[in-house]
Amino acid sequence: MTPILFMPSKKLPTENKISAAILAGGEGSRMGHTDKSCLEISGEKIVSRIIRQLSGVFSEIFVITRTPENHPNLNARLVGDIYQQRSSLTGVHAALSHAETEHVFITACDSPFVNKGLVTKLISLLSPSDDVLIPIRKNKRYEPLCAVYSKRCLPFIERNLDNGILQIIRFFPEVKVHAVNVEILQQHDQDLESFININTPEELSKACERAVKCDMI
Repeated sequence: MTPILFMPSKKLPTENKISAAILAGGEGSRMGHTDKSCLEISGEKIVSRIIRQLSGVFSEIFVITRTPENHPNLNARLVGDIYQQRSSLTGVHAALSHAETEHVFITACDSPFVNKGLVTKLISLLSPSDDVLIPIRKNKRYEPLCAVYSKRCLPFIERNLDNGILQIIRFFPEVKVHAVNVEILQQHDQDLESFININTPEELSKACERAVKCDMI
């Protein structure tokens, strides 16, 4: 399938060096074991909504999925996991392995409100030497699925996967992490809705209501 290619903005000098990957793998146990990549809001797949919201920012947006048959009409390059473990770290590994750029912005298919302004601000802070560029909250909690990773992370990720260590942040001590306080990003996404993800039918219902209100503004 032909990948989606977007022209980078002249105002954003680093975008043409960054691609974006949407992790669309795995079943949602709290969603009745539904393929979360097929969740919809207002009749639109969330993964399609994310592609639309991030259009024009990256050199390419591609999707990591184990069920490409569920996305026959998705206008994006579809690639699979390399490791068999079902985890977000497996998806990060696949994204970095398949990317054509050194740095990759990574988000998840269950994050319907990823904000273009917040993402643009985040990646504008990227230094070529950063291995991880990631938002961090006041309580020191990272947002690993709204972050940028370098291919230089791959050896450390592979080591952890080989040893069954699946938490993303466990390899951070081995690399250069540039943590960005969320207050810096909040001017573009006041309620930090970019970090919301959908795990239950109730959360999906609330997200649908929120999307309708946003569309009416």
